[in-house]
Amino acid sequence: MPTVAPTGRGDVARGGPRGKLDPLVDIDFRMTSTGIYADVVLPTATWYEKHDLSSTGMHPFVHSFNPAISSPWEARSDFDIFSDLAAEFSRLAEGRLEVRRDVVAIPLLDDSPEACAQPGGRALDWAAGECEPVPGRTMPRLVVLERDYPHLAERFGALGH
Repeated sequence: MPTVAPTGRGDVARGGPRGKLDPLVDIDFRMTSTGIYADVVLPTATWYEKHDLSSTGMHPFVHSFNPAISSPWEARSDFDIFSDLAAEFSRLAEGRLEVRRDVVAIPLLDDSPEACAQPGGRALDWAAGECEPVPGRTMPRLVVLERDYPHLAERFGALGH
C-alpha cells in the first residue's frame, strides 16, 4: 500500500509508482542520468549532426538546424530512430493490435480559448466544489483518441521524410 501524506493544501500526496516501466528506451545525446534507468540507450545525433527545427512558446521565431558534420558511429537523428521504431511496431501490431479508441483528458493549454475564458485569469477548482465540472472550460477536455496501431508508421511518415 502506498504511503499517504498530507500536503497542507487539503489534498494528499500518494507514494510513487511501484514496479518498473518496461522497456524504457533513452535517446538523449546529452547522456543524462536517464540512461542509468533505461533498458536500451540508442545513439542519437546532436544539434550539429542533423536537420531539425527548434522553437519555444517564449520566442516568436523558429530556429532551423543544418548538419555541420556527419553523425559519428551509429548515431542517427530522432526522426530516423522514431521512423524505424514505428515501422517495426506497425509490423508487429499487424494481426495482434488493431484500432483502439481511448478517452483522454486534454489539459487547458496556455493562450488557448479555453484558458483565456477563465474569469479574471483565475481557474476555479471543480474537484474542490468551486464550480461545476464542464469539459473544456473548468476541467480538461475529454476526447476520443483513435490509435491505429498497424498504420502507425504510415501515419508517422504522412508528412514525408
